[in-house]
Amino acid sequence: MKNMVTFIYCGNRFRDEEIYMLTKHSNNLLIISSLLAITGLALMFSSINFGISLGDSWLDNQEDGISDTDQYNMVVETHKNNFIIIGSVLFGTGILTLILTYFTFILGKKDNDKLV
Repeated sequence: MKNMVTFIYCGNRFRDEEIYMLTKHSNNLLIISSLLAITGLALMFSSINFGISLGDSWLDNQEDGISDTDQYNMVVETHKNNFIIIGSVLFGTGILTLILTYFTFILGKKDNDKLV
């Protein structure tokens, strides 16, 4: 009888450890996905400022600081689009990771509840 009680206790202890690990991993993934999404939004919304700054830097590196206006606008637009694309990828990755973490946590919790 003593062995049976020990086995049941160990089973509950392992179950609690699984829930703890699931919660710990879910919290870490929530933090990472939130940071990715926030960084992506920041890059998307500040892409104009970054594009103009990099365009001005490019213009300063030209001979005598003179260049064609169309070429300057093309450089600024290219840099702006690059930041929008990078920000969109980071934001999308963060949101996708957030959704997958949520469903993994919910499904993992349901599986652990069935074990009891």
